[in-house]
Amino acid sequence: MLYLVSTPIGNLGDITFRATDILRSVDFVLAEDTRQTGKLMQRYEIKTRLVSFHEHASDDKINWVIGQLQEGRDIALVSDAGTPNLSDPGGKLVEEALKSGISVSPIPGPSALTALIATAPFSCSQFTFLGYFPKKKGRQTMIKTIKDSEHPVFFYESPHRIIKTLNFLKDNLEEFDILLGRELTKKFEEIRFFDLKSQKDIDTMREQGEFVFSLVRKR
Repeated sequence: MLYLVSTPIGNLGDITFRATDILRSVDFVLAEDTRQTGKLMQRYEIKTRLVSFHEHASDDKINWVIGQLQEGRDIALVSDAGTPNLSDPGGKLVEEALKSGISVSPIPGPSALTALIATAPFSCSQFTFLGYFPKKKGRQTMIKTIKDSEHPVFFYESPHRIIKTLNFLKDNLEEFDILLGRELTKKFEEIRFFDLKSQKDIDTMREQGEFVFSLVRKR
């Protein structure tokens, strides 16, 4: 069995009982960053072997994992934080596992996306998630996608690009509001909902931690 295990996005207390049980019971854990996952394992006294597995994993590494599964081993895949395969490594391995007749099981849990959705002051019964906002190429195309969407659109963004991205959005989407979450579940968690025209809100944003945000047309 290949388990896709969701892990905390910041607060280590957010892991589920089932997730810790699975991490203890498998033969080894595939981790995007073994140092990061090691902190979680140490917190819960989990001794399972960690094996590095990231988005640039070679075909040989994937084939090795598939071989281990075919020999009857149980393996868990985790990303640095949140849910594997949600803008994180996992898709190619899952594809090969399913093609090989190997059972795959999700162990649900934390996600920055669903955490922000829970705080939304607007309906999210339907929404669009588009991963990380484009760095450069494709930004104008993305603006058109946002304007054409009938539903809230969600993105991830990194701290060193957030101010530049917010100013770009302000210049192109004046008819939109933004819901923005920073450092969700952590000590300095911050959630803001503001008019994109508000330069004050943009200028006072701390460029620290991971960001998830949603754009929604003004009501």
